[in-house]
Amino acid sequence: MNDESQPASLLKKFTVGENVKTTVRRAILLALFCLLLFNYVLLPVRVRGISMEPTFHDGSWHVANLLQFATRGPRRGEVVVISMVGGRRTLYLKRVLGLPGETIHFFNGQMIVNGREETEPYLGDRGKWTLPQVTLAADEYFVAGDNRTAPLETHTLGVVKRKKIAGGVFR
Repeated sequence: MNDESQPASLLKKFTVGENVKTTVRRAILLALFCLLLFNYVLLPVRVRGISMEPTFHDGSWHVANLLQFATRGPRRGEVVVISMVGGRRTLYLKRVLGLPGETIHFFNGQMIVNGREETEPYLGDRGKWTLPQVTLAADEYFVAGDNRTAPLETHTLGVVKRKKIAGGVFR
């Protein structure tokens, strides 16, 4: 073997291995695996806006776990990914505050669930929100952002059906 063919041979061996067919099969399987993983299990999401501050900042990237609630429902305090309109094109990150069957309202920034004041340790400032009482149906959750200092009118919040909750967020 001459000196010129040895680097070319090493490059071919490094890039495609001993058998080109095996390498192509592996590449196709890897591409299929990644396609399935990132379309049906893990979904990259980018935060736009300040409604979830101080927990999630504008412009930050996170990974949604679309299987997180496959065997159980969301719990109070968990951050969920909600598909409001347009399928997976428009997703919202919100915190679950009210669970199915509960009654929830806000008075002067204090969250009250079933007549009891709830603590929210994830908040920097609970703000001054006042919202009328809402009773949730068996398939409904109450969600809101963590930035309670922002005016209520700037938030997308409220009652969402269970089927709209696409998954949870890795932290």
